[in-house]
Amino acid sequence: SSNFARPARVSPPRSLSMADAGGEAAAAAANGDSHTNGDAAAPMVSRARQVLEPIRLRAKVIHGFGRGSKVLGFPTANMEVKWDLESTPEALQPHESDILKFARDCQTGIYYAWAQVVDGKDRGVYKAAMSVGWNPTFTDVKAKTIEPWFLHDFADDFYDCEVKLVICGYVRPELKFDKLDDLVEAIRQDGEFCAQALDAEPAAALAKDAFFAAEE
Repeated sequence: SSNFARPARVSPPRSLSMADAGGEAAAAAANGDSHTNGDAAAPMVSRARQVLEPIRLRAKVIHGFGRGSKVLGFPTANMEVKWDLESTPEALQPHESDILKFARDCQTGIYYAWAQVVDGKDRGVYKAAMSVGWNPTFTDVKAKTIEPWFLHDFADDFYDCEVKLVICGYVRPELKFDKLDDLVEAIRQDGEFCAQALDAEPAAALAKDAFFAAEE
């Protein structure tokens, strides 16, 4: 898992840190086949635009492993999921229950979404490419993490701020990569695919969804 610190200054932000980045940098923590074609070309990754009924989530941004930004150059916002309260759902606030249920029941992989830092300095609603994947916790038990990459270059950090998400669709499952370069290229292409998907209806209209806070 990685966290959204001050964004790395990469050429136009258009990529996300996949859940793969939460494990070893050169391999995803999922059940896909290894996708490598030697040194000749990047692996082929199958993507599709699977439109979903909008899923609305909100959670605080917390510190994660930091591997995505440090190793891959694609920092993500690590959303708080209160796995420690899974057995005592009565202790959860409704929005905490919503994101826990989503994390527990959803398919791992890459999603496209609109996202907003509700209480940050920049409250714009921006495109995001979101990864959901398995990562080890401090107890060495794997738990799903939810990590959107905003396709926008923020000037300031927003740890401990609240992020709202409207998830619009699903792109592909988690995959395993043997080579770091192949992983980075897949991340870049995922970002481009998600950005294009969000330009199309019905996703495009959800940028103005009433779930988002009014910009100031």
